[in-house]
Amino acid sequence: MNNFYSRLIVGILLIITSEFIFIPQAKAQFTITENFKSGSVSSKITLGGNPTSILTSGIYDPINDGWLRLTSDNNDQRGFAYINTTFPSSIGAYIEFEYKTWRSKADNTYFGADGICVFLFDATQTFSIGAFGGSLGYANRVSGSTTETGLSGGYIGIGLDEYGNFVRNSEGKNGGTADLAPNSIALRGPQKNSKPYRYLTHTQLQTNSSSNTNSIDYNTVTSTRPTNSQFYRKVKIYIEPIGTISVPKYRIRVLWTTTPNGTDTQHISYETTDPIPALLKLGFGASTGGGFNYHEIRNLYITTPGNVRINKEVDKPNVIIGDDLTYTLTVTNETPAPLTNLVLNDTIKDGNGNALSLSDFEISSITFNNKGNSGNTASGFTSGVAKTSGFTNPFSTTLAMAPNSTVFFTVVGKAKKMPAGGIVKNSVEIDPTGSGISDTDLTNNYATVNTTILNPNVDLKIEKGVNNNGIARLSGNTYTITVSNVSSTNKPSSERVTVTDNIPAGLNVTSYTAPGWTVSNTGNNYTFTRTDALASVYAYPSIVLNVTPTGTGPWVNTANLSYTYDTDTSNNSSSVSLRWLNYWRGNIDTDWAKDANWTANYVPMSGENIEFATVSNNGPSGNGNGAGAAVNDLYLDKDRIIGDLTNNSDMSLVVTTQNQLTINGTVNDNNFDKGTIIVKTSPDEATGTLIFTNPATNLAVNANVEFYNKAYECSTCGYYKRQWQYFGIPVNSSEFPSTGLETVNQWVEPYSGDKWRPAPYNPDTQLKAFKGYEMTNSATSLPDKIYNFTGTLNVGDAIVPLTKTLNVNYSGMNLIGNSYTAAIPISTDAITFGTGLLEEETVYLFNTGTRDQWRKLNGSTATGISGGQYQAVPFSLAGQATLPDRILSMHTFMLNAKTSGSITLKYAKLGKNELINQSAWRSLKSSSSEAYPHIIMDVIGDSSADRVWLFENPATTNGFDNGWDGYKLLENGLTQVYVSGTNKEKFQIATVPQITGTTFDVKTSINENYTLNLSVTPDIENRKLYLRDLTTGHIYPIVNNGEYAINGKSSLDKNRFDIVSSNSVLTDDDEGSSLINITVNNNVIVVTNMSEVDCLAIVYDLNGKKIFSKNVKKYSFESFTDAYFIQNSVYIVKVADNKQTVKKTSRIFMK
Repeated sequence: MNNFYSRLIVGILLIITSEFIFIPQAKAQFTITENFKSGSVSSKITLGGNPTSILTSGIYDPINDGWLRLTSDNNDQRGFAYINTTFPSSIGAYIEFEYKTWRSKADNTYFGADGICVFLFDATQTFSIGAFGGSLGYANRVSGSTTETGLSGGYIGIGLDEYGNFVRNSEGKNGGTADLAPNSIALRGPQKNSKPYRYLTHTQLQTNSSSNTNSIDYNTVTSTRPTNSQFYRKVKIYIEPIGTISVPKYRIRVLWTTTPNGTDTQHISYETTDPIPALLKLGFGASTGGGFNYHEIRNLYITTPGNVRINKEVDKPNVIIGDDLTYTLTVTNETPAPLTNLVLNDTIKDGNGNALSLSDFEISSITFNNKGNSGNTASGFTSGVAKTSGFTNPFSTTLAMAPNSTVFFTVVGKAKKMPAGGIVKNSVEIDPTGSGISDTDLTNNYATVNTTILNPNVDLKIEKGVNNNGIARLSGNTYTITVSNVSSTNKPSSERVTVTDNIPAGLNVTSYTAPGWTVSNTGNNYTFTRTDALASVYAYPSIVLNVTPTGTGPWVNTANLSYTYDTDTSNNSSSVSLRWLNYWRGNIDTDWAKDANWTANYVPMSGENIEFATVSNNGPSGNGNGAGAAVNDLYLDKDRIIGDLTNNSDMSLVVTTQNQLTINGTVNDNNFDKGTIIVKTSPDEATGTLIFTNPATNLAVNANVEFYNKAYECSTCGYYKRQWQYFGIPVNSSEFPSTGLETVNQWVEPYSGDKWRPAPYNPDTQLKAFKGYEMTNSATSLPDKIYNFTGTLNVGDAIVPLTKTLNVNYSGMNLIGNSYTAAIPISTDAITFGTGLLEEETVYLFNTGTRDQWRKLNGSTATGISGGQYQAVPFSLAGQATLPDRILSMHTFMLNAKTSGSITLKYAKLGKNELINQSAWRSLKSSSSEAYPHIIMDVIGDSSADRVWLFENPATTNGFDNGWDGYKLLENGLTQVYVSGTNKEKFQIATVPQITGTTFDVKTSINENYTLNLSVTPDIENRKLYLRDLTTGHIYPIVNNGEYAINGKSSLDKNRFDIVSSNSVLTDDDEGSSLINITVNNNVIVVTNMSEVDCLAIVYDLNGKKIFSKNVKKYSFESFTDAYFIQNSVYIVKVADNKQTVKKTSRIFMK
């Protein structure tokens, strides 16, 4: 049985009967802004349908002024667009978009149909659109003998129902109205329900199918899209988390406005009751059936709700020099608090990102609109009054905003000359730092819009794109080349336009379409020509080339434009990249950094997603290069950051020792029993570090975490032979992976008596996260066993209970394990607690086994020095003067609770596991500011050693200062040193207002000699302070690396030393000095001792640092040769016997 007292500190962990609580942090941030006005969309957005959704820019609308057309006004169509970005359901979403639904021909039967649906679906499901017609691409549909399924993984569908069939209980849909309810906004529920896609609620806005007043669609037949004054709809959807962690739910609110910048009207408010998938994606669908409409959307804005955000729009995407541009800035405070000191900065730039001068872009007015709320103000502005002078670029203002309010700025100006790049770019940002709030999503704090300044002379521009986001597919890819006229002048007919495209080797052209173009080719070199006219701000029909990749890639393909009369050739070339989807396969070995180990033949960049190759994704029917599944594990080679991690292979991702992997995205692993995450450890290197930026999306990540135990029966370890190691498990719960040689105990604070109880302690049936354990090994040699803990990783904030049990020994002492795969900083930012919870704001760390690794004995590592002592680290001093600043993964720390309560471990503050100088307390680089003046004193005895820290801070006292002082945990049989407080406190770490006068106690065995070793900061060393032995009267200079041999006493050393400023060590207040003669002959110091006692002669330099010493026996002499000295220097020679009956000090000069 281990000796209880050899391992007990002033406080160890409570083992509580209640469990810790995880707080899944809703810190995921995302903002998607897509206006759909150009001829291409973000790579995060996927378009499709039957027929597919299209962008109208340059075809049906001027370039940069298009819409996303989900359907045309024909029968039986369905189009969709979904955002291929995962977000955690815990954060909700805010969705805003404008739409137009209109028709160019009469529909006297259905009066326009069917509508648009906004939907959320389970991100783990493969996307598959729902039924068309009244199901709006979301719900299921039964028509005669035909059954169509609904949206795969659908959770909620929000329908803008023109014809009223989405709302109705018809065509196999579950629930709804008995009759049609045209012009309704309706909600339908999830696929995973006994009644899939069931009706939830609806609001009918008007019953008249021909009126445009409050209609979903525009009911006047028109050959052109209705203007904003004829028909305008902006929809705002709030998906707000309102449930609990255990029972999550949403409040869904749908609002719209029917005039630009008009007042919002709420039409739907509904609270969900169905279980919400952990991860969601968002999309749009639209459909027609027997009835029809064009369904078009633009100015899509998606972000997180409940914070401060900004958005920006511009009224014209294309202008000529001198045309007015009107920018609208919208700032929203969605918090429940009034905010001040919100700083807005708005900058107008050219196409290269440089701020334009006011002579290049003239601002004519800026108007602030507080929306009628007097709590909304902007410095330098009066609401509704246009400012017309005193402009700067950028312009800045400071806002105060009422809770849940919105303000607008309208900026009017014009380009005075052609900007670089032919673009005016307007960027705005809102900085909430000064408001005092913690803004949970910074991605919606800035916005940018662009306007093309049209060349007055004919200017043709070429743009090349590739489908599938530039990812090669075995089935082939499609290049699209578009030539547009970005001038205000029509390009006349009879002038030749030539496009050349040299398709790279490794890509085979299988087909092409080029309406109106004349085509010729030699091999993969293609030429396209035409001579017809091209109107201003329109484009020729696109050239489409279908290619099949056969090589390794990547491929860069460049298309070039030639037109004799082009006035700007800088936009006559366009390039795109095509590459295989970059899976990890490990073709050669496990090295992350080798290009050939990746299917796309390149190492992913920082922040990119990592996915392991499988037969499914990289086989003949997959999306990769067809080479098959991964054949090697992937080993982390250095600190890296990745996006998502997807591993359904049989291989593992290995987080190697001394390296950190940060996962910004989500882990997807449906094959944990084969391929997994492995976190490595070793006896002499730091355990690998694994951190998740968005814990809320990674609450169920499994891993295999290695653990090394170095405790064993040590025959040469001094006073105590059995070593103990404290630890916490790195997973949520687990049995100990025992080999039969281990003993594992758990600290139980409420237990009266020996608190180390066999683990797991009732009612636990397994070891649990954030509880503290100890173990040893009955082997008699250093163990080499690496243990494996397998289970669910702990991510997110953790609430860990502390107990304070009355009438038990060691009341309030709590041992907490670091059950994360990263280090916990010793700071009140990372370990938070309420006022009065702790007796002292100090953590105590247990040192396993011997302390050889940090005990310095005569310049070498000592052997046989006993371990098992504790290190006190006050929060305010962590990282200072060799003190640890973090608790490494699977290590433990101890807190002394004053009352029962809880601490919170903040996941966002975790850091890297890292060894520095291989010291026993392996601290990371200190995050503290400049170190306080301090002295570190090691007391090294015959079989054990100890260390004390003394800091100076004028703001503290000589008594106990919470967060600045750490009590000494006294243990039997070991050499120990501590600072004496004013109330007889014993401090291992003490912070005092003035170092001079501080008293040290030393506790050793009777008559045990020991060595003092000093580590001193330069400012302390320069003060010429001294350590006075209160027993012998000897005085020792306090200098860095000072080392002094001290004789033991026949009784315990109390108040053995103090610090004085006296420089008596350098004076001649000698006793019996006539019997001692100190001379220098030819730079040799000769000490003659004619007294009746043996003496010790010590030579110091002028800084008080000991240079050399010799014993000088009675009636004899000793010499110090010049080999020890520097020429032309002054030294001090001090001679004395042990009892100080004879002593003499002299200064000598060495030539």
